[in-house]
Amino acid sequence: MNYKGTVEIDTAAQDVWDFILDVDKFASCMAGVEDLVRVDERTFTGKMRAKVGPISGEFAFQAQIVDSKAPVNLTAHVEGTDTLTKSTMTSDIMMTLSAVGADKTELEYQATVDVNGRLAIIGDMVLRATGAQVIQEFFKRLRMQVSNVTT
Repeated sequence: MNYKGTVEIDTAAQDVWDFILDVDKFASCMAGVEDLVRVDERTFTGKMRAKVGPISGEFAFQAQIVDSKAPVNLTAHVEGTDTLTKSTMTSDIMMTLSAVGADKTELEYQATVDVNGRLAIIGDMVLRATGAQVIQEFFKRLRMQVSNVTT
C-alpha cells in the first residue's frame, strides 16, 4: 500500500523538525504506540496496538532513521510483527519539510506499507482505510501538539 500527501503546519520548519526527531513527542501523535525504547540516536523499539477490521493486534516494532538532512528531509524504515497473528509489517517513510514563510511548514510524506500474514488476508481495502485513518489522526495530533509547544 502506498500513501502520500502534503500537510500544512502552522509552525516553523525547524520546530516541526525538532518535534519529529523527539521520539516521545512523535510517538504521542501515533494512536496505540507505547513502550518506546531508544536503542541509539537513529533506532528505537516499541509496540503499537491496532485494530484492522475484526482483528485486533499488537505489533512489536523497530524503527530506524535511514537518512536525514535537517531540517529538510527524513527517511525511516519500520519493521514489526503482530504478537497474536504473527503477521509482519514493513514500512518505508519519507518526509520533506519546506518552510512557507517564517512560521508555516509544508510537510510532504510518502509511505509504503507491506503487510503479510493473516492480517493481509483481510484485504487491501480494509487495510488501506485503516492506514489512512492512522495517518489522518497522526497529523491532527501533530498539528495540535506542535502548535502547543511553540506558543
